[in-house]
Amino acid sequence: MEDAYPDLTFTHRGSDVVLRGHYSLHEAGWVLDQYLVEVEPDRAVRGGLPVVREIGGRIPQSEDRHVSHDGTACIALPDAFWFQYPKGLSLKEFLDGPMRGYFAVQSLISRGVSDAWEQGEWDHGEAGVLRFYQERFGNESPFVILRFLRLVATKAVRGHAPCPCGSGLRLRKCHGPVILDLRSRIPRCVAARSEERLSAVLREVGSQRPVRSYSKSIGR
Repeated sequence: MEDAYPDLTFTHRGSDVVLRGHYSLHEAGWVLDQYLVEVEPDRAVRGGLPVVREIGGRIPQSEDRHVSHDGTACIALPDAFWFQYPKGLSLKEFLDGPMRGYFAVQSLISRGVSDAWEQGEWDHGEAGVLRFYQERFGNESPFVILRFLRLVATKAVRGHAPCPCGSGLRLRKCHGPVILDLRSRIPRCVAARSEERLSAVLREVGSQRPVRSYSKSIGR
């Protein structure tokens, strides 16, 4: 990794070890752009989604630029990340893939490309969670999606239980295969966190909350 990213070095931030320095976008041996970043590897799940912060002040902390209020870059929707990369990614694979895609789009935006996020993106926050699972299960109801998500996050699934979609079929004869596929790709802790977020939103505002229009890259 040192050869590909010589300006990034591991350093201590309190008790944590983070990767810090200038992240360069390369093309055919040329450096097209650079960002001062801090990358904190996922300590909960091996190969998981790192926390990335652009600390050079080039990118505004706004939803339109896909930066959270705490300065964290919205590189990918965690559920979509694990669905696409069920075995996780090494740090270099992450730098070469999803992170490169994110910062490449940021560079395009800074050059005046207004529709740079048009391809390869998800709504983020709880809206992204909802949309991701709506597409997987083919069901628009937030409350049905929440019931599905609980099955993805739970310790065990009973195939003879009624399917949450309301078809009247047993789970194994209906959406069971979709649930098993998701469970094989997405770590339980990630699905549980998404279930918690979606559940909190539905408790607060019910099912009338619109899907928000802002999106974030999944590194395609």
